[in-house]
Amino acid sequence: MSTPNPDASSRTILFIAGEQSGDMQGALLLEQLRKLRPAWRFFGVGGDRMAVQGFERLVGVDDLAVIGFADILGKFFYFRRVFNRLLAELDSRKPDAVIPIDYPGFNLRFARRAKERGFPVLYYIAPQLWAWGEKRIEKIRRFVDLLVVLFPFELDYFQSRGIKTARVGHPLLDIVRPEQGRDDFRRAHNIDPTAKLVALMPGSRAGEVKRHLPVMLETIRLLRKDNQCVIPVICRAPGIPADLITDISTRANNMSSAVTTDVFSAVAAADCALVKSGTSTVECAMLGTPFVVMYKTGWLNYHIARHLIKTDHIAMVNLIAQKTVVPEFIQDDAIPVALSTALGRILNDQQYRESVIGQLHDIRKKLGPPGGAEQAARLVINWVENKQIDE
Repeated sequence: MSTPNPDASSRTILFIAGEQSGDMQGALLLEQLRKLRPAWRFFGVGGDRMAVQGFERLVGVDDLAVIGFADILGKFFYFRRVFNRLLAELDSRKPDAVIPIDYPGFNLRFARRAKERGFPVLYYIAPQLWAWGEKRIEKIRRFVDLLVVLFPFELDYFQSRGIKTARVGHPLLDIVRPEQGRDDFRRAHNIDPTAKLVALMPGSRAGEVKRHLPVMLETIRLLRKDNQCVIPVICRAPGIPADLITDISTRANNMSSAVTTDVFSAVAAADCALVKSGTSTVECAMLGTPFVVMYKTGWLNYHIARHLIKTDHIAMVNLIAQKTVVPEFIQDDAIPVALSTALGRILNDQQYRESVIGQLHDIRKKLGPPGGAEQAARLVINWVENKQIDE
C-alpha cells in the first residue's frame, strides 16, 4: 500500500509517456506544473521534451515506440523488463500519483498494478477505446481514479459509462503556431511564391517514414503532371534522422524537395498537405490548411486492426466532426494515383477548398479555449492535493 507524502509541498509523480505525441503532451503539462508547484518532482518514462522540463527519465520514449501488434510481440521481453523496473520504482519511491499518458496497451496494465498497490491513478489523454477497445472500459472504470480527455465527444462517451472524467482544452492550441509567415518561409527555402506548396508529414517514427514517404513522393510526381508548379516540403519530426529523409528522396528519382523541422511554419505556408493519420491531423486543422490523410502498416497489423476498429473514420478531425471533412486513404487504398487526385481537387477546385477550410475552422473551435495545459495542471494539483476536481 502507498503511504501519503508528509510534506505536501514536495509531491512526487510518476509519468508514463510511451510515444512522441505523449512526450509532447507530457512536456506541456510538466511546464505548467513546474510553474505552479516548483518543488514537485517528476520521474518515469518520457522523451526529450519532458526531459527539458526537469523530468527524471528512467526510460526513453523511443525505447517503447512500436507500430502495431507485430512490433509489440517482438519487444515483449523488453517491455516486461521495463514494466518490472517501473513497479520496483513505484514501490521504492512511493509517488503521490501515477499519471499514464495515452499508450493504453502498457499503461492500462500498469494502472491496474498501481491501483492494486494503493496508488492513485490519473489517466491523461484518453485511449481511443471508442474506436477499437471498448472491452477495456471496465479496466478504466476499476483502475483509474480520474480520466482527463481532450475532445468534446469523449467526455460524454466515458461519463455515460460510469467513469469519472474531466475535459480540458486541447494543449496544442497554445503551441501550434508558425514561427514564420508564408512568404518568409518560402523565401527561407528558396520556394517560388507562386508555386503550389504541398507539406508532407510522413510520421514521427522511422518505420512510418519508410512506409509513407516513398508513397508521398510518388504522389507528388503524379500531381505534377497536371500541376507543373508543385513543390513538396518534407516535415521531419524530432528523432527522425536527416539521412533517412535524404536516402528515401534519393531513391525517389532524386526528387527535389525542401526539408524542415519547422513543421508548423511549413504547414501554414502550404497550399495543402498529405498527412499520416495521427496528431498531425489535429495540427493541420488548427493551422487551417486543407489536407489528405493516409496510413499504411504491415499486413498483420492491418488485418488485426481492421477487425477491431469500429468507427467509420480514423482521422481525428473526421471523428470530431462526425463526418468526412478530409479524405482518408488507408492501406491498399493509399496509392499515389488516388492521393494525387485528392490533393489535386484541393489545389484546383476553389469551392471545395474553401468548404474544407471552413469546416476545419469549425473543428478548431470545438477543441476548446487556449490554456489547456494550464487547465490540466490545475486539475492535477487539485486532484493530488485535495482528491477532488472542480465540477
